[in-house]
Amino acid sequence: MKANKPNLPQIPERFRVSPATLVADKFMTGLIMVGGILIIVAVFFIFVFIAFKVAPLFRGAEIADKRTLPLPDRPVVSFGIDEWLEVPYFVTEEGDVFFVDLDDPSKRHDNRGLFTLDNGVPGDFAVHEVTHDILRDRVVLTSADGRVLVKRIDYAPDYSLGRDMRMIAPSIETLPVIQLGASGRPVEGAVYAAGERVRMIAGYQDVDGTRNVNLAILTQRRTPFGVGPLEVGAQLDLTPKLNGHPVQLLIPDTADAIVVAYDDGRVDYFRVRAEGRAEHIQTFTPMEDHPSGPLFARMEYVLGDQTILFFNQAGDHVAWNLAFLEEISGRRFIPSKVFDPLPGGVEGYSASRRNKTFLTTTGDYARLTLMTTTAHRWEDNLGFLPRQALIAPRYNALLFLDETNNLHVQDMLDEHPIAGMTAYFARIQYEGRPGRIYDWQSDGGADFERKLSMVPLIIGTLKGTVYAMFVAVPIALLSALYVSQFLRPSLKKVVKPTMEIMASLPSVILGFFAGMWLSPLISNAVPSVMLACMGVFVGAVLMGYVWSNLPNSIRLTVPSGMEFVVVFFPAMLVAWLGWQFGQVVEGWLFVQYDEVLARDVGSFRMWVVQALGWDFETRNALVVGFAMGFAVIPIIFTISEDSLSNVPNSFRSGSLALGASRWQTAIRIVLPTAAAGIFSALMIGFGRAIGETMIMVMATGNSVVQDFNPFTGMRTLSANIAVEISEAEQDGTLYRTLFLCAFILFVFTFTLNTFAEILRQWLRKRYRAVE
Repeated sequence: MKANKPNLPQIPERFRVSPATLVADKFMTGLIMVGGILIIVAVFFIFVFIAFKVAPLFRGAEIADKRTLPLPDRPVVSFGIDEWLEVPYFVTEEGDVFFVDLDDPSKRHDNRGLFTLDNGVPGDFAVHEVTHDILRDRVVLTSADGRVLVKRIDYAPDYSLGRDMRMIAPSIETLPVIQLGASGRPVEGAVYAAGERVRMIAGYQDVDGTRNVNLAILTQRRTPFGVGPLEVGAQLDLTPKLNGHPVQLLIPDTADAIVVAYDDGRVDYFRVRAEGRAEHIQTFTPMEDHPSGPLFARMEYVLGDQTILFFNQAGDHVAWNLAFLEEISGRRFIPSKVFDPLPGGVEGYSASRRNKTFLTTTGDYARLTLMTTTAHRWEDNLGFLPRQALIAPRYNALLFLDETNNLHVQDMLDEHPIAGMTAYFARIQYEGRPGRIYDWQSDGGADFERKLSMVPLIIGTLKGTVYAMFVAVPIALLSALYVSQFLRPSLKKVVKPTMEIMASLPSVILGFFAGMWLSPLISNAVPSVMLACMGVFVGAVLMGYVWSNLPNSIRLTVPSGMEFVVVFFPAMLVAWLGWQFGQVVEGWLFVQYDEVLARDVGSFRMWVVQALGWDFETRNALVVGFAMGFAVIPIIFTISEDSLSNVPNSFRSGSLALGASRWQTAIRIVLPTAAAGIFSALMIGFGRAIGETMIMVMATGNSVVQDFNPFTGMRTLSANIAVEISEAEQDGTLYRTLFLCAFILFVFTFTLNTFAEILRQWLRKRYRAVE
């Protein structure tokens, strides 16, 4: 017997879903899923692309190619090379300079590639000592009778054989022979420098058991017909001012000072005037507290002549830089760096002409070091014993001259020597400044250190965001709470779209408004602004308290949801009174002496600077707070209001039925239930603030500060990208550093949003409406 099928109710025709609708629903569901996946993939590839651009910043120097070139068997003391790495020159023990054409020997003299130029050395000049300034291609020759001669090697491209036939034409400039010190005595340790106005030659002589230091100042007269010949302007004997037995001299290329090192490890620093007067400035002992003792074997300048490196026989080396000290209002040498020791005493040294790196050798070991961060850019055992090392003029090769007269050329790739974790995230003592600091200054030239610390930018980003949220959050949340729970529905239909339209205002307009009008207004009337803001709050609270205690017969005369009209005008009145009273308060509480007016004046700005010791800038964090708050308020308000309005009405009705007031219902029932949505609104507003660019560019002054002082500006990561991008050479260090700024912003917002989503889910479960 067949079982009877139950009689199922027939689905009314109006509830039947058409097949086309089901297909469309499945299609849209799949499309949304695919779109979501594509968004995740796009974000991932953006992250990978930015990381790819940033990665080269953290690579060291790499040797790309090595080649060895045998040289003629001549007694070579030192060598240099042109920036094209084609025609090196070599200095012999006799002071001669010869060149070797590495590009194509057939171009030069008898196909041997070796040639010499007229050195301009007098026949009676018997060379006693040869000193080579590798950094500036200068050779200083001294004679046994106290004379000094300087040669300068220069290169220029030569297209005389055709535009497609470039040759490198070397030249030698020989200065006039100078008699330095006592005649008939050999000069040793000679150094030479060429400043903008004067040139200087110095050396020492042994006279009757005493080592004398002599200095000659060379000048050139400027006439209407050009620059005159080089003449000896003044000669100076430094011996009476010395504090020991000198063993080495250094002159900066400004030709306005001389550094004298003694055999006991002490160093004297003298300032030299153009008229021939030397002033002793400082005596210091670079390695006084060093475990191996105070004696050092060598001192050398780094590019810029602001930092001196001191090396001892054990391979230890330290740096001292010339810094301005406010307590004495002058410049003095101070200790700045301690480097990792070399395996032995330094034998070869060369400073870069492009940055603050220097190359050292000891035995067959070589190391390339960045002075600014003390980082090792490259190090290796060469497999041969170099007697001289050189960093190529374009910082694209390392060259070594070994004991058997072989020139070793190693092509080098180090595109970002000043980058690295230390440069971006550690405190660094820069040249010219005492103490370790974080700083950003991207426009440093070859002679000056670029300062690329991310820390001030991160602090500036957080500072701007905090002040913006401090202004935006209370206004946006209280407004959303009032509009969603108390305002008349007819007015809500006007207020909410208006706030949403505010969110679409271009940030450049807000930035222009803040920078040109709001910043001078606030900076000149801070007490009035503060009292006016407090007046709005105090006036609203007082009027609300008075209104809540009035008889119902009066309160019922105002329609429900229109109570804000009663509060608005008293609050504005109190704010206006606060603005007016602010001028009185400023003249009463913030009195400072004005040196220009020679009398006491009421000035909040002067009080902040003089009494608190804070900086005060016209474009500051207060301006950013108001301007950014205006941009963030609509976002937080809109999302928060939606979350509050979507709380089920049954919750409100139940609370009111149990005797709770509307205010109690809003605070204790509606607000916790909508906590997850409100938190999302805060996070979205936070993301809007942390990534804002134009307001930060136009309203902050873009000063690099590292404090949360409300009266100073800041520079944020996003604003830094906008400001610096026009100066960044593609694939250069600054270019990739700006990508690092973007990478930090990306990681920061991604991490924050991930944490916020976890917290939002917890809040959603904690305050969910239905089990």
